[in-house]
Amino acid sequence: MVKEFKNLIIIKAAITAALMMIFLGSYTCSKKNNLKCLGLCFNYPLSTYKENDKIKIYTLKDTLLIFYYSDYILYRLSPTIRFETGEKLRGTEPYFAYNKRDDFGFLFTSLNDSSKGTKYPVDSFLAARGLRGKDFDNPIDSLWTLTEVIKDKEVMLLEKYGSLKQGDETTIDSIYYYYSKDMNRIEYSFSKKLDSIKAMKLFKARFLYNERVSTSNEIILPKRELSFELIEESAPNPQKVIEFIKNLRMAQ
Repeated sequence: MVKEFKNLIIIKAAITAALMMIFLGSYTCSKKNNLKCLGLCFNYPLSTYKENDKIKIYTLKDTLLIFYYSDYILYRLSPTIRFETGEKLRGTEPYFAYNKRDDFGFLFTSLNDSSKGTKYPVDSFLAARGLRGKDFDNPIDSLWTLTEVIKDKEVMLLEKYGSLKQGDETTIDSIYYYYSKDMNRIEYSFSKKLDSIKAMKLFKARFLYNERVSTSNEIILPKRELSFELIEESAPNPQKVIEFIKNLRMAQ
């Protein structure tokens, strides 16, 4: 199956197009000793492979954790992945930490890393590895139409948008935005603009691709989905995280 993963075609182009078109713009948490934990679940269609004479999509799914303590923010990034099997190697998750007032941060191999870390600019590092980008926005009227709005007791909202133009295999066909009033307490935001307009938190965004023939590769691509979602969950190993941040603060 290794050979099949060389076929990255289309999918990478689709993701790039998606992020540029939609203005790509985390999981709250329990409080323990003033520690807050956020997380961002993501779903990336990465490559195609053939199984039983059918084209299938290899999708990368993972969750980044973001911890807030005092003036510091700590990211737990994605682990090393064996792409031949999709296996995530536990314990290989690196950590990136920075003070909210600083323009730079430090990358560590683990919470047990006692080094000074490797220094990086915060914005460029998080753009490359922390899924930080431009905020999501309402799809452009000339390209998209609002096809359906679903409300649930004024605390939940789903907006569905459909593309007005037929495109190729890199074209997104539908966009779903999910909002929740109950999640307004979450600090991280996909879009402060949309959160303000709706008076609700945009907590999930889905970008859907219909099954389509790829003329350039002469194959039929199955349905694909690029998505980001906020999920509330308790922070793992809170005491260890706090100790790590305290040691970092003392070292600086």
